[in-house]
Amino acid sequence: MSEREDFLLELGVEELPASYIAPALTQLAAGLVAALDDARLAHGVAATYATPRRLAVMIPAVEAKQDDYDEEATGPPVASSWDKDGNPTKALLGFCKGKGVEPSAVRKVATDKGEYVAVTVRRIGKTAEEILATAVARHGPGLAFPKAMRWLDGPLAEVRFARPLRWIVALLGERVLDVTVAGLAAGRVSRGHRFLCPGEVAIARPSVYVEAMAAASVVADPAVRRADIVAQAAKLAAQAGGTLVADEELVDINQDLVETPTALLGAFDPSYLDLPREVIVMALREHQRYFAVEDAGGRLLPAFVGVRNGDATNLAGVVAGNAAVLKARLDDARFYWDTDLVKSPTDRVPDLAGIVWLAGMGSMLDKADRLELLTAMIAGRKHWGGGPAAVTAAGIAARLCKTDLLSEMIGSGKEYASLEGVIGAYYAERHGASPDVVAAIRDHVRPRGAGDRLPETSAGAALAIADRADTVVGCFLAGKLPSGSEDPYGVRRAANGVVRILLDQQRSFDLLELSAAALAGFMQQRKAAPSDEVRAKLAEFWDGRVATALADRGLAYDEIAAAQGGREGAGDPLEVEKRARALSNRRGAADFVPLVIGYKRVANILRAAQPGDVPAHAGDAFPDPAEAALAAALATATKSADPQFAARDYEGVLGTLLSLRAPIDAFFEGVMVNVEDVAVRRRRLGLLAAARALFDRGWDLSKVVVEG
Repeated sequence: MSEREDFLLELGVEELPASYIAPALTQLAAGLVAALDDARLAHGVAATYATPRRLAVMIPAVEAKQDDYDEEATGPPVASSWDKDGNPTKALLGFCKGKGVEPSAVRKVATDKGEYVAVTVRRIGKTAEEILATAVARHGPGLAFPKAMRWLDGPLAEVRFARPLRWIVALLGERVLDVTVAGLAAGRVSRGHRFLCPGEVAIARPSVYVEAMAAASVVADPAVRRADIVAQAAKLAAQAGGTLVADEELVDINQDLVETPTALLGAFDPSYLDLPREVIVMALREHQRYFAVEDAGGRLLPAFVGVRNGDATNLAGVVAGNAAVLKARLDDARFYWDTDLVKSPTDRVPDLAGIVWLAGMGSMLDKADRLELLTAMIAGRKHWGGGPAAVTAAGIAARLCKTDLLSEMIGSGKEYASLEGVIGAYYAERHGASPDVVAAIRDHVRPRGAGDRLPETSAGAALAIADRADTVVGCFLAGKLPSGSEDPYGVRRAANGVVRILLDQQRSFDLLELSAAALAGFMQQRKAAPSDEVRAKLAEFWDGRVATALADRGLAYDEIAAAQGGREGAGDPLEVEKRARALSNRRGAADFVPLVIGYKRVANILRAAQPGDVPAHAGDAFPDPAEAALAAALATATKSADPQFAARDYEGVLGTLLSLRAPIDAFFEGVMVNVEDVAVRRRRLGLLAAARALFDRGWDLSKVVVEG
């Protein structure tokens, strides 16, 4: 085994935005590891380190050099490699020159395309230094960021990076790699904490990197920094008589904002506690990155925990400054709150006419009118839950749910804008709305994303679905369709929310019916009918959203496609999921693959038949025994399947369909379908059509992939 050495790369930068650090670090480590793997150099598991001012990757035990290896190269055809006198042609000479060999070194090899020349070339393995220097030069300046800067002059003119690069450390063992990144020559000198230890820090070798940084007041390991923040913050919250309000994302943000964390405990005037909890937490969190503190009963305490980038020097002054900034933000929130409460949500409804919802698609008042009708239709469905009270609450909430857009708190566009719906619920509550209406208004914005909570009430679920369906349909009518990774109007997110509510809360609703109802609301206002193209695009879009959701739940793509191909409930995500899962559970049955193959044979014959050859029904008289046997089996299977479909017993339906495998096989063995006799051909095609129709009620088995 060749000698192994540790490798370290550190990119020193001006302070990076917290959200940029983890993705960039992942890219950097992946690129370097891939370069070693592609070069067949053995190495240990990469470790990553980062602070706002540095991205670092340490890869232990990197093999010093590639093994020498033989490369097999195929050249031109033999026929074009020598002339009639046996002299090498230009084609052969060019091939040999490229491989660094003489024409005498080549040999003839037989291939599928004929006889060619080939040569074995001995390659001398590259050193780890060469490979890593190339990788650093490529991946160091090649990181992708949400936003990048370009320098206008000097050696950085062609480099785009999130923030200016200031230094590069690149070590293999104790040696500095000979590489330049963005005009900066690699060295062994890093930088300490900007304020606590601002000088240079020499790194002797990769294995001492973490310790050297610690001596310069830099906690390089994000995991260590994170644990330190949690421990310090929890201790201070306990001193205030409570615990931290859980916020894992805020912990991550704070650990990416500092190099040496020191938690601090501050307080604010208890009079602000009559503001909504969410407003206070938002004021603490969004700009100041403070943690809120709550008591054992979940009530906020007039305290906050912050994290500074430094030590405890003048901590009292830092706390006072933070408290002053927080007071200004809470004063703003107080002003918004008091101003907004003067006018009730009901009185604000007419003012929604002044807010354009979507260019060419009316105002927010128009949307409220549509939501009122659509929400009542959804909430009033049998089995939706909540009864008449939910229908009433949903209708009222639909009328009021967008009025907080007119408020100072939300309409100001500042940090509280993300509390849309939550603030509207508080305002409705203050002006006497029932608890059901308040809950529905709060619920209608849920889920905001993949990991967010779902609506907690039936009325809220109905309003949340109606709001998102109206958005999807309106954007399709306006031509604001998502394309590729672009979705500026959040159409996919809205549709995903609908599908998730239906699946996670086990609510049955056909999305085609939902689209039709939403379209009707637009058409009533616009006095125009939607095109068939819009309807078709909507159907395809919903199918795609359901397929994505079910794939995320572990179902195979062909199972989903087969279930979506069934005639009954094809637009109902819950029904599609049940049928796809039943199919997945039956795939292991011995008769399953032969049954699918038999179905595909049936479908292919029917697809190739002339339209007039396939009768509307199979008929009653079947003189051939194979025909009679299949007809009898179909009658028995249909009698069993009808109640199974009605009961949504899809496992049972598939069991019934599996019983048709033998009669279908016997039918194909016993008769020829496409005979000259028209009457006989039509009778047999009718039987096959009846068999396919029974399957197609639940699945299009032609979508199922089977081996071979």
